[in-house]
Amino acid sequence: MTEEDRLLLVDLKNSTQQLFETFNQLENEKESLEERILNLKNEVEKLEKEKSELGRKNEQLKVATQFLSKNDENGEAKQKIDFLVREIDKCIALLNK
Repeated sequence: MTEEDRLLLVDLKNSTQQLFETFNQLENEKESLEERILNLKNEVEKLEKEKSELGRKNEQLKVATQFLSKNDENGEAKQKIDFLVREIDKCIALLNK
């Protein structure tokens, strides 16, 4: 084996070692990013639930505001409730038959 062959072999060994080190670094980065993705998905799910809950509370506040207001909107809320009560009465009548 000539000196040139040895230098090529050492260079190949160093390149291979560097390649494995880069591979290991990328594997670690990939695992870290996958963990971050999982955490972000969990946070998105939590925020979607919170958004849904806040939407429900907002609707409840709108209805409560309609009851407390003294303008025409109050009449609209009462009409909605009367309609729902009539529908419930119809359902009860059907169940009794």
